[in-house]
Amino acid sequence: MAELIATYQQQTKRDPLVLLARQDEKRRRNFLANWSQLKELRFSVGGYPGDYATGLAVILPKKVVLLQQPHSLIEGTPCLVNQLERKQFLTAVQACHLENWQREYFNPQILDGTQWSLTCHYQGRKQTFTAEGSNDYPASYERVKNLLLAKDEAAKEVALNLMDQEAVTDFLTTF
Repeated sequence: MAELIATYQQQTKRDPLVLLARQDEKRRRNFLANWSQLKELRFSVGGYPGDYATGLAVILPKKVVLLQQPHSLIEGTPCLVNQLERKQFLTAVQACHLENWQREYFNPQILDGTQWSLTCHYQGRKQTFTAEGSNDYPASYERVKNLLLAKDEAAKEVALNLMDQEAVTDFLTTF
């Protein structure tokens, strides 16, 4: 690896580690600049052996609709729906410091195990903020997982597949 970096530096007169640091800083600045336009967080986790779960938080002007599907790859699995207080939810998300998350986390020493992804969508923008991993996690991973997938007795069951974006959009018009 050191040889590859040295060759790159010789040919381009650039340090790849400096370039990566600049990309990370740009990504961080973009996340913070777009924070006020955040409209949706989608978190999925699963792997071998086990289930696959999806949590979707849709940020509306006065509340957050949290949709959770504990077995999202099994057709017909009910979706849990809950409404949260918007300010409280966004404060909890901010405390996770997603802006510091890398784009990718990977542990090459484990072949099977847990894969996960988080995607943030913004109002009026095509740009997204994405982080994903395989058996490796950022420091606040468990907090995000608990925020988007924690079971709540107040949640209601509905027949909805979170993988069907059109059905989700139609469902959200009821709020």
